[in-house]
Amino acid sequence: MDDDNDDEDFVLPRKDRIDEEMDITPMIDITFLLLIFFVVCSTMDPTKIGTIPEAENGLAVSAKKSAVIFIDPIGDDKVVLKRLDGSEFSRDEDLQSGEIIEYITAELEKADGVPKEHVMLYGDSNVRVGEVTRVQKIIGDAFDDLESTYIAVKEN
Repeated sequence: MDDDNDDEDFVLPRKDRIDEEMDITPMIDITFLLLIFFVVCSTMDPTKIGTIPEAENGLAVSAKKSAVIFIDPIGDDKVVLKRLDGSEFSRDEDLQSGEIIEYITAELEKADGVPKEHVMLYGDSNVRVGEVTRVQKIIGDAFDDLESTYIAVKEN
């Protein structure tokens, strides 16, 4: 008859822990969960990065041997792209992409003059890095054999 009460009162004895031992497994779990949360929630947007840093030194690249694209700021985070002769590329990014590829292809394969060896992006120091990166991506995707593009920064 007292069997029911005996089952309820029975408690396993707790294992005594030494005060110097501490289980840090939950703390490690929380740290990794927070790390994963911040990595997933953060955005990697190069357009939110600041302006092009000032050049301290670099390679000397001849503009005569380069297909040059000028990147000039025209207001709030907007730029205008120009050819070496001063003519502007389209302001529509889709059309602009095709025009850049045509221009560089023509410059690298010049039949009437000396063919160009490099591509140089010449930008004002107020141009956002994201715009330079966008133009570099267009060039890099279209020209696999092109080893690098050079960036020249106009100092104010």
